[in-house]
Amino acid sequence: MRKYYQAALVVIAVISLVSLLFYRHEYNKLRYVLEVFNYFGKPYQKNVETNCTSNVPIFSKFNMNFEEPFSSWQRLDNEVYVYSAYNIHEKEIQVIGVGSPNNIKDMQCAIFFENEMKPIFGSFNYLSIDNSFNVTNTDENVNYKGYHFYCAYTKNKIPVGIMIFTKSNTNLNDIPILPIKSQPYNLNNTNVGICVIPPSTKPMHLLHMIGFINFHDIIGVDNFIVYDFGIPNEFNSNFKELSKSQNPYWKFTYTVVPWNFPFPGIHPSIVKDLIQADCLYRTYNKIMYITTLSWEEYIVLRYHHSLIDLMTDFKRSRLRADRYKLKTLTFCMQQADSTVAKNVTFMIFKKLHFDSSIPDNQPIYIYNTHEILRKNNIYTRDIGKDLVTLHRYKHCLGKLNPETNTQDSSVLRFTEDIQNSQIFRKFITENKFLLDNNM
Repeated sequence: MRKYYQAALVVIAVISLVSLLFYRHEYNKLRYVLEVFNYFGKPYQKNVETNCTSNVPIFSKFNMNFEEPFSSWQRLDNEVYVYSAYNIHEKEIQVIGVGSPNNIKDMQCAIFFENEMKPIFGSFNYLSIDNSFNVTNTDENVNYKGYHFYCAYTKNKIPVGIMIFTKSNTNLNDIPILPIKSQPYNLNNTNVGICVIPPSTKPMHLLHMIGFINFHDIIGVDNFIVYDFGIPNEFNSNFKELSKSQNPYWKFTYTVVPWNFPFPGIHPSIVKDLIQADCLYRTYNKIMYITTLSWEEYIVLRYHHSLIDLMTDFKRSRLRADRYKLKTLTFCMQQADSTVAKNVTFMIFKKLHFDSSIPDNQPIYIYNTHEILRKNNIYTRDIGKDLVTLHRYKHCLGKLNPETNTQDSSVLRFTEDIQNSQIFRKFITENKFLLDNNM
């Protein structure tokens, strides 16, 4: 009997020794990982340095210069305006414009080159910007469309400015010159950006705008390019100041782009398509994934914690596409505030019922900017609503129908992250001046 006890003790001793060696190995691996983090910084915390005098981490940011080109709508005639110009493809200038189809057929272009005073005429062409929504109203501006204007050239020099004008216009001194932004070719950044279009209703509560920035910062959006609609200077200044900070807590950029659109009555979908086109050019080879949202739209992840994680999983699974279409859910603002979440500040945690009868006729896409401007045929992949949805908050016409209202509380998984975030702490918990003026 004693022999069995001794054998059992030997077996237990061997198992204990193996377990000890295993846990020691895992401990050393974890210790090594922590040492790497301590030396190189945490994941998603790029270019972190340490101030040797105060031991304070410094977050070095690469200046993307999203504000270039410095754009504004320039009048060519009463029916045609141009906004911005880029040099994306070799020997061709791309210009964003809007106008009546009857007035753009008689256009031509001339390009200024570096260190030269006299412009050279180019070969003009144009392509309409496809609208994501079928415009069926009878507005007087319904005939206006967004356009890509192209000006091809043969000279082997750097283009710096462009003029577009009608062939009947012989006085070049009256024609505005658009500065040309030549985009870089070899920036391989794994990052995400949002171009923010003006809201459907103005003015907008600053609390909702803070919530928009705060929420999308939480899911890993690195860059916000805001097309201005009259945003208070104080709001813009605060976020610009944070985006320029070397503190590693503020990992995003915030850029304001002027948007003095000349036709206020035009359909919102045309405005969005124009901004989306400019956004793709403006972020080309600077941002890997870009989308265009209004202040009332939120990307809500169902499983992942960041958009980059979602896109990386698609890449690993060989499910890559030129753009990804999101399923849109519409939440009517008239609904009563939900009591599911307690002591929440932002509107998105209070409006939890979407109306399933409202059609998804304004699609939202996440673009792979490295690919989208290089191809004529764009491959689109729909993303399942079990992974991510687009939440759109709007004032709905008519009475709410309880039979088509469905609760969706997926956004609540981010409540704690929001309340513990630095943006929430700075603007909501500590600094009340933004709220006192806009609640």
